[in-house]
Amino acid sequence: MRILAIADVHGSNSVRKNVQSWVAEHTPNIIVVAGDITQFGPPEWAEDFLKGLPLKTLAVPGNCDPRGVLEAIDNSPAIPLHGQRVETEGYTFVGLGGSNTTPFGTPFELSEEEIHETLKEIMVEKAVLVTHGPARGHLDSTATADKLGSQAVSWIVNEFKPILVISAHIHEARGVEKEGGTAFVNPGPASQGYGAIIDIDGEDVEVELIKS
Repeated sequence: MRILAIADVHGSNSVRKNVQSWVAEHTPNIIVVAGDITQFGPPEWAEDFLKGLPLKTLAVPGNCDPRGVLEAIDNSPAIPLHGQRVETEGYTFVGLGGSNTTPFGTPFELSEEEIHETLKEIMVEKAVLVTHGPARGHLDSTATADKLGSQAVSWIVNEFKPILVISAHIHEARGVEKEGGTAFVNPGPASQGYGAIIDIDGEDVEVELIKS
């Protein structure tokens, strides 16, 4: 299975054109949108954006998305992943939108307890985990701060050993890491022309970071 992963769209209209180009060039099977579709709304923009994507799409909101984006995803052709477990293309996807708390009081933040309780209920082993906020210690640092990710997501990863974690949120932490049989991918902000192509074959994961 080949995934086109994007995140941190932040209401940028240029992302639609980039996605069209990437789909034509890389022929993915599905698109995964890992949150921050809008820049604090409006939810209708997220619905319109998702309606314009050319492939089956799985999506979670991010911390900069108002909670109305949950309904916008429901109203679009995209498969909503927030708090859900979905079987598609022969793999199990589990998702969580929003993020752990930040100093900025953004619209969609969750306590570590909420994150853990939600994911614990739906997570299974060897899944593909899609969270806007990263696991603590994995692709979650900036030049001035370390380990900004969620401890609860890290606990879930350690317990269930997903084959792949797609996250975003920390723009500067674009990259790929592999640890303990899990590949961690932050595709980078799509608003700046970044994305990732992820190939999964069984439990083998290969990643190509791409830029328009």
